[in-house]
Amino acid sequence: MKLPLTIKVFYEGSSKDAPWVSYNPEFKVASCGPTPKKAELNLKEALRGVLETCEDIGTLEEIMQDAGFIVEDKKIKLSRVKAKIEKIDLSIPALVS
Repeated sequence: MKLPLTIKVFYEGSSKDAPWVSYNPEFKVASCGPTPKKAELNLKEALRGVLETCEDIGTLEEIMQDAGFIVEDKKIKLSRVKAKIEKIDLSIPALVS
């Protein structure tokens, strides 16, 4: 099953070999890599590992629900909550000169 997940990729820079960090907020999983693409691929592999481990130890349903998915009759369904990504303008007094 393909899941709609958020992947954030950013340059962190503290590691010379893997300065790019990727993060998935739904499952709170992170990874890194030498390029943005490799960081994203490593994150997908890490997520797969987390979900497979949860399945093996019997906590997959719980972690899916915690991430906002609905589990019914051992089937994973999309959350009834719709996510929206939007750029908004905010005035932050401490950052305005």
